[in-house]
Amino acid sequence: SSPRIAEVFPILLEFLGSEKETVFVAHNAPFDLGFLKAAAKASEFDWPKFTVVDTAKLARKVLSRDEVINCKLGTLAEFFNTSVSPTHRALDDALATVDVLHALIGRVGGLGITNLEELTDFITKKSSVRTRKEIESI
Repeated sequence: SSPRIAEVFPILLEFLGSEKETVFVAHNAPFDLGFLKAAAKASEFDWPKFTVVDTAKLARKVLSRDEVINCKLGTLAEFFNTSVSPTHRALDDALATVDVLHALIGRVGGLGITNLEELTDFITKKSSVRTRKEIESI
């Protein structure tokens, strides 16, 4: 039988490492984090305050509607021609997310964003409605 979440959660936390060193990257991160935080609470663990990079949110900041109809992982994987197609299975989706992240980092590099702090500021900036001209110049 499969192990209980309380048995494997400490192993996951050890794998994820320190909140000072780890960046949690996910596509639609609030969805994944909701499950992880609930599992942490149920297992009586504190969930670390990782820096989070949400590739869905980042994609909405840098891609125009002319480029992609939506920012679903499958749409972005096809747009960026990722090496792995997402299949709603953990490993395939994680590998596709890595490729999407790399492509998006390439896009924001053209805006002068060169480090994690600048990237997270860009993602969370409330007033970052970008003009079509800015997007097309990337």
